[in-house]
Parts: sequence; C-alpha cells; structure tokens
Amino acid sequence: MSALPNKIAPIEHAGKADLLLIVRGLASLAVVLWHAGGYLGPYPSWMNIPGRTAVWLFFGISGYVIAYGFVHGRYGLNARDLKDFYVNRFLRIYPIFLTLTLLGWITETIRSGSSPLALEDIPSQLFAIQFDQDYLLNGVFWTLGIELHFYLFAPLLAVPFLSARRALHLWVPIGLYVVSVAWGVYAFKRLGWTFDGRNFVSCIPHFLAGMIACRMTANAQPDSSRFRRALVIAIALMVTTNFLYHQAPKFFWSPIGIVLTDAAIAFLVVAHANWVSGQGRAVAVLTMLGTLSYGLYAWHGYWMRTVPDLVHHAALLTALSLFSAYVTYLCIETPALRLKRVHLSQC
Repeated sequence: MSALPNKIAPIEHAGKADLLLIVRGLASLAVVLWHAGGYLGPYPSWMNIPGRTAVWLFFGISGYVIAYGFVHGRYGLNARDLKDFYVNRFLRIYPIFLTLTLLGWITETIRSGSSPLALEDIPSQLFAIQFDQDYLLNGVFWTLGIELHFYLFAPLLAVPFLSARRALHLWVPIGLYVVSVAWGVYAFKRLGWTFDGRNFVSCIPHFLAGMIACRMTANAQPDSSRFRRALVIAIALMVTTNFLYHQAPKFFWSPIGIVLTDAAIAFLVVAHANWVSGQGRAVAVLTMLGTLSYGLYAWHGYWMRTVPDLVHHAALLTALSLFSAYVTYLCIETPALRLKRVHLSQC
C-alpha cells in the first residue's frame, strides 16, 4: 500500500525492503515449483512448501494489507473511503486478471477453433460470481476469486479493529477466528466439505489471522531481537507444516494444519512489524521477486496451460513466468498503481 506515513513498511510499494513482500514473492515461487513437479517430492519434506500452504500465506498477507489500511486510517467506514477502497482493490487485481483471461481466451479459441467460454460463463469467469472458485482459462485464478470475495466483506470484518476497546478490537476477531475454524470442522464432518476448500468461507481463518496480527502490531516499534525471535518461530512453524503435509497428511488436513499455518502468518507479521529494513543485493533481489509475485503467479498458470510440457522444466517455467511478469508489471501493473495514486490525490 503506497504513500502511507506509517511505522510499518507498506507492502505494495516496490523498491523498499519489506519482509511480507519478500514472503509473498517466495510463496509465489513455491507455487511455481510445486506445480513444476514439487508435488512429486523431489525436495526434502521440511523445505518443500506445498502449493496450498503458499496460497494460505497469500491470504494471510492480504488480510494484513487490508486491515492495515483501516487500522492506520487510510480508509474509514464512510461512503467516500469505501469507494476509494474498492476502486483501489479493483486496480490492484483486475488489470492482470482481465489481461490474462483475455489472452487465455484468445489462445484457446485459436488452438481449438471455438470459444472455450459460453455466454453464461461470463459472470463466473470474469466477475467471480461463483461460490467454489473454478476458472476454465487459468486454473490458478481460483485464489483471485476468493480474494475478490474477501474484498467485498473486508470492511465489515475490519469494524472491530477500529474500536478503542481491546475487548472489541482483539477478542471479537479472535472469537470470530475460533468460530470460523470450528465451522470448518463441522462442514468437514457433517456437510462433506474438505479443509482444501476453494471458497471464501473455507479460507476466512487465514485472512483473519493476518488481520488480527496487523491489529496486534499496530503500534509496534521495530526491535531487532523481537524480529529474530518471531522469524525463527515462523520458520519453525512452516517447517512443521511442511513435514505434516508430506509425512502426516491427516494432521495437515485438519484444524491442526490450519492453526499452525495461521500461527506462522501471525509470527511473520510480528517479524515484519519489528524489522529494521535490511540492505544489500540479496534483499533487493527478493524484494523485486515480491514485487513481481502477482504476475509470476498469474503467468505461470497461463504458461502451464498453453505449453503443458513446461511443468517438466521448473527452471524454464520460472524464467518465462518471471520475464512475462516483468513485462506486465511495467506495462500494466505500474500504470494501474499510478491510477491509484491519481485517484487518491483527487479525493
């Protein structure tokens, strides 16, 4: 989020060292590697991040980013601010979403000789008007559908965080988190749902984890020792969930896996809030990876569908997706982000 005079580094601002931006980049890379054979287990279990864990990290970071805007006063619960919020979210998600959807549509039409979408598919495929997210032209876009649904409800979820009373701004969201996890258990046992749900209801806990952690760290002053402790704990939790996924999946696909992943999200936010921004080439490279993370994630889905053999060549798929992401960052994302700044300056 750009142009905010706050203590915590804005995650959507390219060029600044930002821990959560780096995590988002690494999570995007993990998804690419997972789809390019990582699910077959070529890497040690402790470091082989499943695609599902990476996606949950995306959701947790999104929860943090959205809560940050409300907690730190960029947005209020009034008509003008909510309009700004939804316009900015549209400009963040839709330019690449629509570009790659259109490109996928053209590619599939040329390849098959007929349109892969019928008129009745337009609401679900272009506007996420579906409950369980499924996208015909780019399979990885199901996460963007869930993000869009989260944006619709985010102002409502942010209401407790704006209270000055701790009982409301902390314990109400924590209670909602417990209820959402309990609902997942009920839906699994009684309704036949899975813990791998591709809908907003199933993924609420991850968004809430990021939002709660944002509120808890809202007034944090950077502290290097606290940063190190939080980062070590977050990494340990990630290693644990990786191990569970590969070695004890029944525990991963349960409230245990969900809560451990969400705890990792919370500790990453704590580390982020306490990080005295680092310098150096490695940090710059990882920050750029984070800046390109949305495009990397979206493009790898297009390339896998268009050139299926790329799933057997992880390095080539990654390189091609990164190059494509860089092009769309310059030609699409940057102009869209500039429109966000223009829009805010006119309000």
